[in-house]
Amino acid sequence: MHIIVIGSGLAGLTAAISLAKSGHRVQVLESAPKITYIGAGIQVSPNSSRILRHLGVDKFIEQYCTEPVDHRMLRWQDGKMLVQCPLKEPARKEYGSPYWHIHRADLHRGLLECAESLGVESFFDCRVVDADPALPSVTTKDGKQWTADLIIASDGLHSTCRHIVLGRSSPPIPTGQMAYRVTLPASRLKGIEGLNDLITIPGNVHWIGPKGTILSYLLEGINDTLVNLVFTCDVELGTMEDGVNQKNGTPDEVLKAFQGWDPRIGTIVQHVDSVLEWRLYIHDSVDHWAHPSGRFCLIGDSAHAMTPYLAQGAAMGIEDAAILGGLLEAFPDAKDLEESLAVYEKLRVGRTSMVAAASIDSRWFTQMEDGPEQERRDEYLLSHPGIWPNHINIRSRKEFLDELFGYDAYAALEDELKATGLNDRARKRM
Repeated sequence: MHIIVIGSGLAGLTAAISLAKSGHRVQVLESAPKITYIGAGIQVSPNSSRILRHLGVDKFIEQYCTEPVDHRMLRWQDGKMLVQCPLKEPARKEYGSPYWHIHRADLHRGLLECAESLGVESFFDCRVVDADPALPSVTTKDGKQWTADLIIASDGLHSTCRHIVLGRSSPPIPTGQMAYRVTLPASRLKGIEGLNDLITIPGNVHWIGPKGTILSYLLEGINDTLVNLVFTCDVELGTMEDGVNQKNGTPDEVLKAFQGWDPRIGTIVQHVDSVLEWRLYIHDSVDHWAHPSGRFCLIGDSAHAMTPYLAQGAAMGIEDAAILGGLLEAFPDAKDLEESLAVYEKLRVGRTSMVAAASIDSRWFTQMEDGPEQERRDEYLLSHPGIWPNHINIRSRKEFLDELFGYDAYAALEDELKATGLNDRARKRM
């Protein structure tokens, strides 16, 4: 088939790779005039690293990946450790694939290089302004019409195509929170008292406090190890004006928003040059991502933008790409698209809704105001380190981690095809 992917973000490029490896002709339309590698760190949990390894992306990115040893939650005021949960060991031994930290630019570049090696065609400065999902076709800003057997909209949070697929308006919903994102060379912090562990030991260090959290982890930079920090807080505590979704910030704004937090935070921020501010949004969960024509569908943030509190936004898009690519490998004929997209929705809508809801729950668990409920939480965390069944913290809850990190998209697809009898049909055609 001839397939067009709108958007060359993480989900879009993973979909392009998956589809190209399945033998389809893939074109990617990107609105930006050129690729600019921006952003900060990203977490690639086992459920998504498994897919990237299966697709061969790992050989393009592994040199830039670090593996966090553990996840630690700290008290916001003094940095006292409340709970420690292993990451590296269970990722490899129990879930069968590593947990990676990588700079978003390095992951994006690796995906693009992998896609190009498979013959994926990328077209830049091609902003989609309209679509006809029945044909299907899209029209770009220059008036050119592009047609294909299938069009996949991976055009992100502020998707042009979401309302076309859903048949109604469905804009992003503000969460009331924002994030300050910062990266700086670890060498700047060398020798400063109290910071050695933060700049030498790969891990997720997570300060939790009223109306905000801070996450710190290390990235493997090209010339230096980098410290990546994400400061999340209520918009009212920050400086994000109405109508602004992203802007450059200042270290002083971060210090003001997180006044009174662990003194080490202030020390680190004093060595920061630049800050990016992002307003955080979600999408309402919907029950379908494919147009009734069976020729046009959503993937990634355009389908299920979610809060960042479990670091699963990109992972869910990568899972989408694996399922869709696997389906169109099993059923490569355009006449089967409607049925394939129905299976895609069945496998993906429920899981992404579950993860989105869990991410919201994690926000309230980590950002509760100081008081009796917070004290009970902290007492429990201190007495239950590591991974436990029925742990009140989902990042330490065995059942949840098994469901989240243990998910194998390819096995889930195979099980579904077997259960519905579609597997026999697929094998007969191959």
